Amino acid sequence: MNATNDEWGCTIEQFNRMHPPTFDGRGDATLAEDWIQDIEEILRIINCMDEQKVLISAFKLTGEAKRLWISKRTIREAEGTEIVRWLHFKQIFLECFFPTSVRDDKAMEFANLVEGAMTVHQYAARFIELSRFAAYLIPDEEKNAHKFEQGLNEKIDE
Repeated sequence: MNATNDEWGCTIEQFNRMHPPTFDGRGDATLAEDWIQDIEEILRIINCMDEQKVLISAFKLTGEAKRLWISKRTIREAEGTEIVRWLHFKQIFLECFFPTSVRDDKAMEFANLVEGAMTVHQYAARFIELSRFAAYLIPDEEKNAHKFEQGLNEKIDE
């Protein structure tokens, strides 16, 4: 078969050349979201088709994460459920490793974020890190800037 890359999407070789991270299910819950974001960026760059995304991504799961995924996949196969698509894989993955309760806690932490004893640089880094969990609070640049300024110890003169 002489199929072009356009017909078949991506290959595991292309994926591995991008040095995708592994995920073992341990550590801070935000590592799960970071892993998904890193993997999605690679899948986008190498132009994977939806059917390939789960197979290729699951290859980079290890330890507890791999065992959990195999268990979920086996249950679905035994039930005769259709093949898991990327969005469903992502939903299952995040429910297991980055639950809504943790996401809500991070959003609340962002909502209450103030500079306090941090330097402005530390505050800015924490602001950026937590803002992804509460994008609904800062839907545009103006609100983003306003929220940032509200948390500073010293108000920025206009």
